[in-house]
This record gives sequence, structure tokens and C-alpha cells, in this order.
Amino acid sequence: MLVAYRATRTRRALVAAGCVAAAALAGPPRWAAAQRLAVVERSWSPSYVALAGAFAVALWIDAAQTRQAVRRGYEELNPVLGSHPSAGQINTYTAVAGLAVLGAAAVAPRRVRPWLLSAALVVETLAIAGNARAGLAVAFP
Repeated sequence: MLVAYRATRTRRALVAAGCVAAAALAGPPRWAAAQRLAVVERSWSPSYVALAGAFAVALWIDAAQTRQAVRRGYEELNPVLGSHPSAGQINTYTAVAGLAVLGAAAVAPRRVRPWLLSAALVVETLAIAGNARAGLAVAFP
């Protein structure tokens, strides 16, 4: 039963990640031009979307590794989460962190956006590498 439950949770997480990626790739709605939004300043180039997508995937992998570490009894080093967070706390933190970075990138000036997204991606990549050195991995079904 527990294995089936974890597989269902993993599928749900993958479906949710796919929905987020599809929404990000869909672009702005057609009515945005009618409202004369600053499309030039707020539009995302394909490279921005790629950076945001890579950050989202890295954040998801880091969260999965963190959940695995907590199950194994490791202590979390992130002071915001505490030493032994629950899966719900990890998921909430991941969602808030992702929305904060992507939201900040959305309102940032065009020249700052790639730097912000790149910095967030580097931080997540370093976290994943550190987790991997500790023996944590993410298994894809």
C-alpha cells in the first residue's frame, strides 16, 4: 500500500510540474495586448523561460532530496525549515520559494531577469550537488 501511495504522489508531482511548465510556455494571454501592458518590458524571451524551467526542475529535485533526507533521519541545514521538517513544511517552503523567485523575476527589469534566474539556478544546483554527495538521489519511475 505504501509503495502505491508513493507512486501516486510521484505521478501527481510530475503532472503538477508538467502543468506549470505548460503554463509557462503558453505565453501571455491574448487580452494582455488589449490592456496595453508593457509587453516589451514584461515579456519573457525563450532563454528566460528556459532558465525559469531549469530553476523549477532543480527546485523540485532539491525538495525531493530533502524529503528523502528527512525520511532517513538526516538533519536539515536550512534554518527556515528547522532540523526535522515534515513533508508538508518542505512542500510549502518549495512552493513559496519557487513563487518568490519566479515572481521577482517577472517584475524585475529585463536586464536583471537573467541574472536573478541564473543565481537561483546556481543555488539550487549547488544544493542538489551537496545532497548527491551525501548519498541522496531522485529516482524517476
